[in-house]
Amino acid sequence: KQAAREAGAHEAWLVDPAGFVTEGASTNAWIVDAQGRLRTRDTGANILRGVTRKVLIALAAERQIPVLETPFTVDEAKAASEAFITAASAFVMPVVAIDGHPVGDGTPGPVALRLRALYLSEARKTAV
Repeated sequence: KQAAREAGAHEAWLVDPAGFVTEGASTNAWIVDAQGRLRTRDTGANILRGVTRKVLIALAAERQIPVLETPFTVDEAKAASEAFITAASAFVMPVVAIDGHPVGDGTPGPVALRLRALYLSEARKTAV
């Protein structure tokens, strides 16, 4: 994560020996694929079982937004229409570039922004 920060990035994504993104240094990694499906690594791969990730999967299911817990490569992430990270400290944070390569049009995408708004709304409703 320090190397990512020194390179001007907010987060580093970890990649397994097979070339698949596992997670961020302190976040869960997501993409929106060409079919509009959310993709994130399955927790069977021993990734962070984030509370934000869990809530987001439930919110997506309630709204019939398909979620695939399936691996993706860095190249797939770069080619995705959107990418984002989730964490308790970041909620749903759009990723606009990976290794200097713009994701989508290089701006926060509508899916990530909608999911962020849904997550924040749910958090406000359930806060104690």
